[in-house]
Amino acid sequence: QNTALRRGVLVMCHGERVDQVFGKSWLQQCLTADGKYYRADLNFPSSLPRQKDSMKQFESDPPLSCCGIFQSRLIGEALLEQEVTVSCVYSSPTLRCVQTAQHVLQGLKLNQKVRIKVEPGLFEWTKWEASRAIPNFMTVAELVEASYHIDTSYRSIFPLSSLVPSESYEDYLHYYTAAPLPLFFAFPAVPGVILIVGHGSSLASLTRALAGLPSRDSKDFAQMVKKIPSLGMCFCEEQEENKWQMVNTPVKTLTHGANTAFNWRNTILED
Repeated sequence: QNTALRRGVLVMCHGERVDQVFGKSWLQQCLTADGKYYRADLNFPSSLPRQKDSMKQFESDPPLSCCGIFQSRLIGEALLEQEVTVSCVYSSPTLRCVQTAQHVLQGLKLNQKVRIKVEPGLFEWTKWEASRAIPNFMTVAELVEASYHIDTSYRSIFPLSSLVPSESYEDYLHYYTAAPLPLFFAFPAVPGVILIVGHGSSLASLTRALAGLPSRDSKDFAQMVKKIPSLGMCFCEEQEENKWQMVNTPVKTLTHGANTAFNWRNTILED
């Protein structure tokens, strides 16, 4: 198979989310007494997309921080610099993943050409949901209204109703193994890279299954996922029809340090 025509799959973890930085009570930090959102720190997004229900939905489906938006766009720009042709984008239904996909596409200058296919089957292992319930994700209509470039004609492989709270590890793996990888076999037969924006668990399970590697036990799996940072990436390349191999990612990793909150009164005026 001609190398130039080989298909690739780039699986990416979403960017930094607000609760990673500000904790689970982040929403309380930036709501006024009458329930209006305001930016309590410059790493909070300048605004939140409108939802039909209350702002409380964002607690279980948090957005990217401003740094997360920057990270995503930076990766998109790096992919553009390396002349990576992204022909198709799939995203987990979480807001942070859809936002990551959108900002990567902006960095690639493809946000008007390639639309995001929202796939509930790319959601993380539901046992890790703190609320023990499936988050109330923004609908496709709400995402479109909020100016996200969504492929409204896409019919998901796994409907939202197939997500079960606190599912077993075996049931979670079923999405990527026994299914068997319907997402990949449904890929358009065109050259280029398919971008999948998901969670740390997507990298740990999806790419191993695609490359024909055995799944880890749940304890090893959890340890592996903990090591995956924001915008962590894995790249699989098709060697022959439906035979995939993990190879080096087309762009370098993104590494940066923490920046703590600064109170000038407590620091500079302190006796």
